Amino acid sequence: MKVALIGPQWHEMVNSYPSLGLGYLAAIAEQEGHETAIFDMGLRPTRPIGEAVAEIVAWRPDVIAFTSMTTSYKSVEDAAALLKAALPAPIIIGGPHATTLPELTLANPNLDFLVYGEGEYVFRDWLRAIKLDEFRSRGFSRSNTDWSKITGLWYKDENGNVVNGGERELIPDLDVLPFPARHLFDLKAYPLYAPDGAQMLTVLTSRGCPYKCSFCFKGIVGRTYRQRSPENIVAELRHLIDRYGVRNFYFMDDLFTINVKRLEAILDHFIAQNLDVRWRCLARVDRVNPELLRKMHRAGCRQIHFGIESGNGEILKKTAKHINLDQVRQAIEWTEDAGIMSKGYFILGLPGDNERTMNETIEFAASLRLSEAMFSIATPFPGTELWEELVHRNPETVYSADFTKSYYYNSYLSEIAPFMNVSDVSDDVLSKMAIQARERFLAAKEKRKFVRYLGSAWGQRVWQMSRVRPVREAAKAILNMGLFPRFRALAPKDEVRAWE
Repeated sequence: MKVALIGPQWHEMVNSYPSLGLGYLAAIAEQEGHETAIFDMGLRPTRPIGEAVAEIVAWRPDVIAFTSMTTSYKSVEDAAALLKAALPAPIIIGGPHATTLPELTLANPNLDFLVYGEGEYVFRDWLRAIKLDEFRSRGFSRSNTDWSKITGLWYKDENGNVVNGGERELIPDLDVLPFPARHLFDLKAYPLYAPDGAQMLTVLTSRGCPYKCSFCFKGIVGRTYRQRSPENIVAELRHLIDRYGVRNFYFMDDLFTINVKRLEAILDHFIAQNLDVRWRCLARVDRVNPELLRKMHRAGCRQIHFGIESGNGEILKKTAKHINLDQVRQAIEWTEDAGIMSKGYFILGLPGDNERTMNETIEFAASLRLSEAMFSIATPFPGTELWEELVHRNPETVYSADFTKSYYYNSYLSEIAPFMNVSDVSDDVLSKMAIQARERFLAAKEKRKFVRYLGSAWGQRVWQMSRVRPVREAAKAILNMGLFPRFRALAPKDEVRAWE
């Protein structure tokens, strides 16, 4: 069979990296002997949906599979309607949105099947069970196939009623999965690069997270934690180095550092194998220490992303993050001292947030030695504790297609309208504070540089002068000429050198 796997469009936002979920499903389909293609519509968010669908139709797939988050589900509905009208192919959907709202998703007349939860084995069994000739003559609702035998597969019976297929047991040994079929992506098209401009690829070394932060969705893998072996991870990195010549990686695990013993084993393999790679990862501030961070640097780690969320202790407690501000300060200092760049994620507009508490978050971010900071706007996505809290307070709250425009990510290029504002301030105030947060952080970061290299008194004076644009541009030009080696770190290429 010809299997088409589709990543939907995002609203006015380019997909930064290929979907590893689709990559794993494609690898399974190829393992089963099927001709497989991946169509990532997220690479061109402003392209008319009809043009994107026309490419898929021209390939003439026998079966069609979508993945979708809630923010991109409207795109799935639009594309599925066009595909169903043009092709006699069954359509299946999986991913966070499908698992969160399975009945509502399958109520769409253009979607025939749904994968609930982790998808690889459900998708494999579905492909094995399909009889295309029977479908084309009778339709799946009157098929002789007993779909109920495939746990985790939801579908509609001959009366159009949704049949709950339950949830498949999670895959216990992740090492048995094939590596994602990255050869089916146009890897060069994704805007994911190392600071020096070299290509970067994403890798997943574990699945799951035992924590239950109020804003985070856990529907696919729950609160379990499963991990690949160090040998299997190194084998994948070797494969990527040999095939694509890439040596920069982003480990996408929810918590790359949660199991310190396992992490030590991975680092030992990286060092012993002399991989000569550079990588970044996600971590918690309470799961790092100075010795571990120094070893991570020796193994190639050059940036760590920390979820910090709030600079107000009470607001932070409400997120169920189970960290405190002192742990944040300590972890950032340790990370930067180890030669690793640190990036902090902050959320503005959490329940209970007002102008005072959000200003505390912004000032806290500005006080930290972070290399980078990202300020998002709190959005209560279905399947999260934040959503449940919102529904409890406002029982009339339901999912709507408006989630397409629900930006939790802030590009800082323009003010954005918060979606389902759960804070104690107006949409207008929240939007403006998100923009101001970025500006205040960058100003504080620049000031820290001057103070660090020129001392407190002179550093602050020179920093004030640098706020005048002509002076700033002249100083950058002089620094880039390398005439003053002592102040080289003030030049705008710090991140490139830190990544070396």
